[in-house]
Amino acid sequence: MHTLKEKIYQKIYEMIFSQNLAPGSRLPGEMELCRMMGVSRVTLRNALSMLEKDGMISRSRQKGTVVKIPEQQPRKILVVVKEDHNQTGSPELEMISGISARCCELGMKKDVLEYGELTRGGNLNEQYVGIIQSGCAFHGGEKILETLKQSGLPLVNAMPFESDLRITGQTTVLTNSYEAWINGLKFLLQFGHTRIAFLLNEQSIIEKRFNRSFEDFREALGQYCSRDGMFFLFPESNGHFYRNISALLEQPEPPSAFYCYKDAYVLDVYQMAKEKQRNIPEDIAVLGFSGGAGGALLRPSLSSVDFGYQRLGRIAVDVLLDHEKWETGKEKPVIYAPYSVIARESTDYFIINYHSEPPRYNAQGAGRK
Repeated sequence: MHTLKEKIYQKIYEMIFSQNLAPGSRLPGEMELCRMMGVSRVTLRNALSMLEKDGMISRSRQKGTVVKIPEQQPRKILVVVKEDHNQTGSPELEMISGISARCCELGMKKDVLEYGELTRGGNLNEQYVGIIQSGCAFHGGEKILETLKQSGLPLVNAMPFESDLRITGQTTVLTNSYEAWINGLKFLLQFGHTRIAFLLNEQSIIEKRFNRSFEDFREALGQYCSRDGMFFLFPESNGHFYRNISALLEQPEPPSAFYCYKDAYVLDVYQMAKEKQRNIPEDIAVLGFSGGAGGALLRPSLSSVDFGYQRLGRIAVDVLLDHEKWETGKEKPVIYAPYSVIARESTDYFIINYHSEPPRYNAQGAGRK
């Protein structure tokens, strides 16, 4: 049951908007308002005080009662990230930068919460347009997935692995990592490299990232390189990784190129090359994968398969804002963001072999002839 002053509050509120009164417009005087509303001056003043407190009007002796509609609050996006997202050079930081830039262009704002903050009862009371989640390698039982589902807000997962699609069922923006890896390999082959060391994450991560078994992955690489020209190293699970790089470089026929899954592996190769007095790219070429802008700062600057994380963040914002087009569908859309192979100094040396034919690919680019 509304009190009389609340009813008068509502009537004046509706009068402001029904007459499209702009900020600065003057309302009738108190005596006229009392006559219009059929109430006493005390009741009217109580209602006006409520409107003033809510920022709808301002009152002064000089100007009287003036419309003061509060500025419309900018729409907000919630970005949910892993706890280690703020490490220097992390893809998440670059993606968040892209999200921020796109929100700024659209007159929007964004908040960032880590997984733990949200699952421990982080604030979802804000009026968010939706959520952009950054995460990968899910198994399906994570608390964060249930928390996000229960929020009821439109959700876009940015930068997951392709294997995550069947687990989360979320609208997704990602890069075709396997295709990107193969195109990075083709890039190295164009420079005449036939002996390539692949520095990879743990096999389980590789399988999830490229959405295939490691044996299938290895077999696919074998369509482009001879088996005796491929070397596989796993820095995350090999305590002798640095020593193994050294041993590779001491072989009679060492690799002429290192293809690194992480930028951290790139730094190890650069350091070893310095210690062994090997020149990059004349003695060994180095190619990074899915790295960010930091590769341009290395000396020599790093060639890389660039996933364009800032661009991916911008795309995620646009997809989220289009949620009315996809959130009622049976299957959530999957959007593949573009990537590129950026050539810099670390691969800028062509190996000339006068005694063999150049590699030629079949019509589908599936292997060598």
